[in-house]
Amino acid sequence: MNAPLIFLAVEVATIVCALLLAVRVMASRPRLRSAQLIALIGANTACAILLAHQEYGHWEPAAFRIDVGGWALALNLARNLTPGLIMLLCFTLFTDRRRFPRWLLVLFAVQVGLEAAAWTVWPPLAPVAALMQTLFVGVALYWTVADWRADLVEGRRRARLLTLVVIGLVTLVSGLLTRVLIEPDSPANYLAHVALTTTYLAILAAVLFQLTDGDVGRRLDFDAGAARRARPEAGADPALARLTALLEDERVWEEEGLSLKGLAARVALPEYRLRRLIHEQLGHRNFNALLHEHRIAEACRQLRDPALARTPILTIALSVGYGSANTFNRGFREIMGIAPSEYRATALSSAPE
Repeated sequence: MNAPLIFLAVEVATIVCALLLAVRVMASRPRLRSAQLIALIGANTACAILLAHQEYGHWEPAAFRIDVGGWALALNLARNLTPGLIMLLCFTLFTDRRRFPRWLLVLFAVQVGLEAAAWTVWPPLAPVAALMQTLFVGVALYWTVADWRADLVEGRRRARLLTLVVIGLVTLVSGLLTRVLIEPDSPANYLAHVALTTTYLAILAAVLFQLTDGDVGRRLDFDAGAARRARPEAGADPALARLTALLEDERVWEEEGLSLKGLAARVALPEYRLRRLIHEQLGHRNFNALLHEHRIAEACRQLRDPALARTPILTIALSVGYGSANTFNRGFREIMGIAPSEYRATALSSAPE
């Protein structure tokens, strides 16, 4: 069996695995945002392999070449949507923020337009679009690692590691190597394509193997099975009783810079057990969310207090454990939906005389 035939088999297997992944996740939880994005990424990967087979056809025997005809533009747009979709997926999976940044959505739309223009009108735009893809990948990497230490969901922590490998070793390398650093018509570019396709196949096969057993939707929905902040029975669990006392009686959340490691030492538990305890018993997916909940609740009490009406908001922020006004304002808006100053003005104006 010769090398071109072996690589053709790898390409076909990669396309099949990518489409199987898309079908698998959509069949499990079609309305889940992360499932929809993974399905799109899988379908776009199949499009990328198909179009690349035509583009690198001059390196292969004539019998193995294909012509996608009028589908070329659509296939090219699909494959170049992948970095932006990965960015959206990382936001969905790894951040607890409600709104995706609008400026990134605008840049995503601009990148899609540049891809279409580079394919149909002016090819020199392609490196610009590729650099925008690199930006999206960089943002995805940031969201993947930013709250890793504070993440309380074990399944999501493992997903961060897999995502980091996929983004770092495949997506980022693919965009930079084959579109920017290596000449498009060089043998090195074709070899990079072969190596990347083989890597795609290995990753897709491993992911599909992991999804052969169990509830796929549950694995993608990291909120599934978590407590919904109902007040737990602390007496039934000594560790939970110690944690509850630290949070409610000793108010450890007032300490600036309190870390999960530091809290674990006070509760006398390993970090992984404390993560599980907070997630399963208190319903939080992120350690910072636990701190925000207590800190913002106390800040709201102080902001509503007429006796503290002249107390600067920064003083209140520092008293509940925040290190800066910006961090406090951002956390307050995420939970309350308005700025602290607006909240205070509304609360005091409606307070009885």
